[in-house]
Amino acid sequence: MLAHELQHRIRNMLGVIRSIYRRTRESGASQDEFAEHFEGRLDALARYQAQVDHVGAIGIEVEDMVRNELLESQCLDGPKCTISGPPVHLRQKPAELMGLAIHELATNAIKFGALAQHGRLDIEWSLEEAAAADLLRFRWTESGVSVVVPAPRPSGFGRQLIEEALPYQLGATTSFDLKPGGVECSILLPLRGLTAKPDDQADEEPPALPSAVE
Repeated sequence: MLAHELQHRIRNMLGVIRSIYRRTRESGASQDEFAEHFEGRLDALARYQAQVDHVGAIGIEVEDMVRNELLESQCLDGPKCTISGPPVHLRQKPAELMGLAIHELATNAIKFGALAQHGRLDIEWSLEEAAAADLLRFRWTESGVSVVVPAPRPSGFGRQLIEEALPYQLGATTSFDLKPGGVECSILLPLRGLTAKPDDQADEEPPALPSAVE
């Protein structure tokens, strides 16, 4: 049973890596840019795999995901960046997909957006009650950006991940808007079966990105 489960997880993970490779290659970037983006996405995926193995059934906290992706920006808890929200622990599948989405947003903010200029980044999330399931409302807002250039923003893999993979895989409602002076991304995620508790069994399998992203 363990050998079969391991093979199943490896096949799923190879499928995710293949999807990341295809979408990164289709971006039309130079060889150096392709290598940089592909390596960054694999590092993010490996990071969440390692975290899941470490925390087990407790799950990965949303705040830890955000802070890990912004470490290199040196903006944490400073005047350029605010991070706020209640404790929410996600299981493996939603944690990996949300982690990749946050990685894409953070990478673009650091290279081209609010954190590359004299702008501001506000990240907040909240829990809301709904009839079908509790909801996680996650908002990523960049402001004070002098010029918004569509090309380097999350498009290709990153934008499709946010606008297609999260709704397809997790039932999320998402939006990504380029506005004068900044970017606003909203993710409304139903939490039924996606949050982790200490008494849960850590038996989640890696997510497979939908064919639209491949």
